[in-house]
Amino acid sequence: MTVLVTGATGHTGRHVVSGLADAGVRVRVLVRDPGKAPEGVDVVRGDITDLAEAAQGVDAVYLLWPFFDATGIEGAVEPLKGKKIVYLSAMSAEQGGVWGDVEKAVQKVTDDWTFLRVTGLATNTLGWAEQANNGVVRGPFGQAKRSLVHERDVADMAVKALTSDHAEQTYLVTGPEAITQAEQVRLIGDALGTPAVWEEQPIAEAKSELIRQMGAEFAAGALDYWASLVEEPEPVSLDVVNVTGHPARPFEDWAREHFS
Repeated sequence: MTVLVTGATGHTGRHVVSGLADAGVRVRVLVRDPGKAPEGVDVVRGDITDLAEAAQGVDAVYLLWPFFDATGIEGAVEPLKGKKIVYLSAMSAEQGGVWGDVEKAVQKVTDDWTFLRVTGLATNTLGWAEQANNGVVRGPFGQAKRSLVHERDVADMAVKALTSDHAEQTYLVTGPEAITQAEQVRLIGDALGTPAVWEEQPIAEAKSELIRQMGAEFAAGALDYWASLVEEPEPVSLDVVNVTGHPARPFEDWAREHFS
């Protein structure tokens, strides 16, 4: 069996590579810079929008789509026709958007698909690192409760799905509890060994920053979503333990691993 891993140098992909290697699976990676590729794998230089060369002869694919829209996705996945595809999706795919569009494109080329819908990756909070080191993290909706998931749990789910039968399964991949963004900052401060607190940012200011980062549509959607989590926390799923056999890793552990 040969598995193609896209995003192999990223937060989840590098753990997928190591997990597959530990399972004795042959791994091929698609990377833009071969110098950054993991050791002991087949390396194809290229971009996610052109999978023709990388997909030749592989049995399964760990798929990421790192864009804010799905333009070009149908052509990109065409070379994966009939192969097992495990796609790192998002919970919001239920409402459509880029993740929903990618899921639909995947379903058009194979019946052997698995969707890992995450609520959010804990690694996203690495963007707070500089502020946390200075003791204050500014952002909107500090009381929004999120069930962020450790990237290694995502990878463990992916390895299971790639190496056994999880065809036509959609999993909700979350952390073991929903905690506020303010509490996440406190736990990061604990890991740093220096106190860090949340400072509420005016919505208009936050929106302006987000528009520059991800565009107006995504910015508006993100703010509306975080606002909703103040009263209705993100769900907590048992899919990680049910699929991998181990409980999801808590955010406190993730913070110690990345900030201490």
